Amino acid sequence: MLTLGEDHPEMSNVDFYIGLLLSNAGHYEESQAYLESDRRLQNKFHGSQSITVATIHHLLANSLTHIGAFAEAKQNKRKAYNIYRTKFGPDHARTVQSFKKT
Repeated sequence: MLTLGEDHPEMSNVDFYIGLLLSNAGHYEESQAYLESDRRLQNKFHGSQSITVATIHHLLANSLTHIGAFAEAKQNKRKAYNIYRTKFGPDHARTVQSFKKT
């Protein structure tokens, strides 16, 4: 981070993997900060409708569900679903899977 800076595109990868690792280890609140940072960077570099942003919304929704933030989790699930539906269409496996969990 010191050599790249907080807003360098590589930092989104760092934030994503730390967030994913923390989430998989059951540290959902801690993972949320890293995933939100990654989402901010991905929005900046790839736009709010990118597949990567949809994946981050999906991961955030899972973490938020585990900490009991159900309304915020549902918002993230809907955002992921809407991006998948726009990018892949309503019948694509990712869209259908996302809808089932909404």
